[in-house]
Amino acid sequence: MADPTDTRGVSEVVGFILVFSLVLGTITLVYASGISGLDNTRDAERITNAERAFDVLANNFQQMARGEAPNRATEMKLAEAQLSTSTEREVNISADGVDPADANSSSSTIRYNPGTDTSIVYENGAVIRVDNGNAVMLEEPDFLFDNGTVVIRYIELKGGGQSIGGTSTTVLVRAERTSSDVLVNNGSSPEDIVIKMQTHEDRAGVWEEYYEEQIAAANSSWAGNCGNTSVGGSDAVIECDSFNADKLAVSKVQIGVELT
Repeated sequence: MADPTDTRGVSEVVGFILVFSLVLGTITLVYASGISGLDNTRDAERITNAERAFDVLANNFQQMARGEAPNRATEMKLAEAQLSTSTEREVNISADGVDPADANSSSSTIRYNPGTDTSIVYENGAVIRVDNGNAVMLEEPDFLFDNGTVVIRYIELKGGGQSIGGTSTTVLVRAERTSSDVLVNNGSSPEDIVIKMQTHEDRAGVWEEYYEEQIAAANSSWAGNCGNTSVGGSDAVIECDSFNADKLAVSKVQIGVELT
């Protein structure tokens, strides 16, 4: 007959339950951490691949702007990301004897959105990465600000309002040069040059830093700065204090863009 005071069986059951619970909890924790780590690694890899693709995209646009190619197609892998083109935003330059309407560009942007707080944008010749509202310029536009000389080549993208994503895994950015014009060619020491540019507020700061650095390179005595003003919604207009130069040249290359 079993001894009613013998608790060894109960202790073994309790011990088994405790050990099993500990093992199960450990497995759950490791699984959750592993999945989270894999997701983070996957997201980082997607962003890195997108940066490389935008570098190729920018180089292709530059080749077209320089007349080295009439058209180009850039392939991008989307996975679960979205690629879109924006409505057009304006940038213009004015100076004594130069009407802003004569040195104006209105261009779309191309934006990669992986569904996180990070995005990559091609805008006015530059490639910009934005993380949680903080922007970094990965590729600068093909402008020249150097020792009295200012040469600006607008790359004006046409084809806003397009979007591809979701079930599409790969997209082609097809681009074709449609026109090329010299807007300004002033070699008579133009004065009071003013740059204005419309952009998204998240990218305003990085453009201000870029223009301030470039203007100082063109005119070492310039002591001004660039600031921005909200114009409603999420847009802002950057305006830089006027400066002088020995030569100002502005051209515009228009490129039609199609996402397929």
